[in-house]
Amino acid sequence: MPRLDVTEVGSEEMDICYEVPDHDGLRKDEIPCVGMRFDQLQMAHKFYVTYAKKVGFATKIRTTTCDKITNQPINQAIHCNRDGYRVSRVKASTRKNMISVAGCKARIYVKFDKETQDWVFFKVELSHSHPCSARKAVHYHEYRQLTMHAKCLIEDNDEAGIQPSKTFLALANESGGPSNLGYSEKNLRNYITTRLRTSNVDVDVREMMNYFMRMQDINPNLFYAVNLDDHCKFRSAVWVDARYRASFEYYGDVVSLDSTYSTNKYGLPFASFVGVNHHGKSTILGCVLLGNEEIPSYEWVFRQWVKELYDEFNDIVWNSRTEKSFEDNWYEFIDEHNLHNNTWLSNLFDDRRMWVPIYFKGEFWASMRSTQRSESMHSFYGNFLHSRTSLVQFVHEYDNVLGIKEQRELEDDAADSRGDVQIEFVKKANCRVSVVAEEGPVVCMKVEEEILVNDTISCVPYDVHFDRSTQEVRCECNLFESSGVLCCHCLVAFHYYKVYKVPNRYVLPRWSKNIKRKHTYVKSSHDVSRSDESHVAFRGLCAHFYNVAQDFVNDDEETALLHAALEETRAKLIAHRAKKRSESVADSHNNIGSTSSNVAAVMDIQAPSKVNTKGRPKSKRLGAALEKSFKKSARRRNKHDPPVVCPEPTQDVRFDGVIG
Repeated sequence: MPRLDVTEVGSEEMDICYEVPDHDGLRKDEIPCVGMRFDQLQMAHKFYVTYAKKVGFATKIRTTTCDKITNQPINQAIHCNRDGYRVSRVKASTRKNMISVAGCKARIYVKFDKETQDWVFFKVELSHSHPCSARKAVHYHEYRQLTMHAKCLIEDNDEAGIQPSKTFLALANESGGPSNLGYSEKNLRNYITTRLRTSNVDVDVREMMNYFMRMQDINPNLFYAVNLDDHCKFRSAVWVDARYRASFEYYGDVVSLDSTYSTNKYGLPFASFVGVNHHGKSTILGCVLLGNEEIPSYEWVFRQWVKELYDEFNDIVWNSRTEKSFEDNWYEFIDEHNLHNNTWLSNLFDDRRMWVPIYFKGEFWASMRSTQRSESMHSFYGNFLHSRTSLVQFVHEYDNVLGIKEQRELEDDAADSRGDVQIEFVKKANCRVSVVAEEGPVVCMKVEEEILVNDTISCVPYDVHFDRSTQEVRCECNLFESSGVLCCHCLVAFHYYKVYKVPNRYVLPRWSKNIKRKHTYVKSSHDVSRSDESHVAFRGLCAHFYNVAQDFVNDDEETALLHAALEETRAKLIAHRAKKRSESVADSHNNIGSTSSNVAAVMDIQAPSKVNTKGRPKSKRLGAALEKSFKKSARRRNKHDPPVVCPEPTQDVRFDGVIG
């Protein structure tokens, strides 16, 4: 989503308040101060990083001075990572470093004391020139680290074939919600990908990919596409040779696809797009390796194939900039392919105002096209729900959905809070502007945008009208009218007339990152008591044990001490339990109370009726009469006749539905 960095928009709600970090909840010994001493430099650095994470900012080591003789560090400066007044040589519109500096003075200076042989803070500055948020700091990439417990669980689940989203949910439920984790689902997926790259390289698929690349180097017109799953495992592939890609222009009017051929060690169905050439013979128009014979696999193959070979119609629908250009391109397409008598296309053209984007681009849709947002949410729900989910599972999984959505919004807020470069400013560098006409304060300009299409740069002109007196601007692409975000063409017009601040009317609170939205302070409800109390306590103890083991697992002596401490604690707990039982026996039955009327009413609720699915009901396949007679006679033999031992056949014979 585009981001607008605004400091003044005429609303008290959008004012930014810079203040000293909040130290509420921190002990006095957790706040850096002059005179603090540490045995090692690493301990001093870890102390300041821990403080920064609790307060809400990130750190970086600015300078380290070493002794000229021993080459050992003698002092070090650790700053807030938004310090300085950097003047970048890279333009803001093309800058890739999204973290913006703020001239922050927060820092510490630590030096080695030769007399006491330790490290001491001799200068501390705690005030910041930017807001600090502990809620957002936990989502900064500097603080995202997988624990040893998380890594072990990820590896075990990956070997068992459990999806990364389910593994992330298990870790989130264990810690009481996604927001309590110190990492995101993306970090989990990156760990899986990195581990698979180093240990499970599929040489067979790699060689196939190398073949495709070599063939494309020989002839760049060769087309291929490969579909991979979340674990980077091969699913499907489609490729079209350069020669047959050119022949599609002549023989692509009638195409057949057959996927009944499957002869490889992976059992992947092999299919081919087949046409008829001018000799009446079959010609290959494309080849496919299917991961399976399910609908999503076919959909992916057809989308890739149509996208590569049937791109003319898509270009007419999506790239027509005016209603007249769409209608002209449509008529030209119909004439070129002789489709005047096609009823379906005629009906589509009659309803063009209901589905062609150019006819309603002036309406505000928040960058939404058709039902794509709903469909993307359906895909998101698919990670948690399925057709056999029970009602109690549904509400629990929906609870997980809300937690994940909250987590991703917090991550986006954290990323946006430190960034100031957005896509429309980047695209502004590819635009050229020229004045066409002037009528008083109103100026008509032609803005040409360079876009890359199929490795070819083309210039697309846009008409922009700018009123110099009111600073009103309008572009024929209607991005602001439809999405609420100024396009790069309008920004170029502002820059051309030295308007360096976007007028407030074009800064919608809907997209501004400086709005204090109330819902961000409301935490989504997360059910932490799905299991009984013993399970909750067990998970809490396990998390504590994992953290302790992680800190003392690298030294054999420390590991032995930890084992001894655990055994000693276990013995004490057993003795305590025996003493408690000898004193009194708890009556577990006394906890049973009377059932309230509300509970009784809930117990009366029955399961809902099953909803019939749309379409023809499921039934068995209508078999041939001969096949039915075979089954009937086989049942009769199995019921009355003794078993007959037949000689083992020497050759497999397969009948594909026809016996003759």
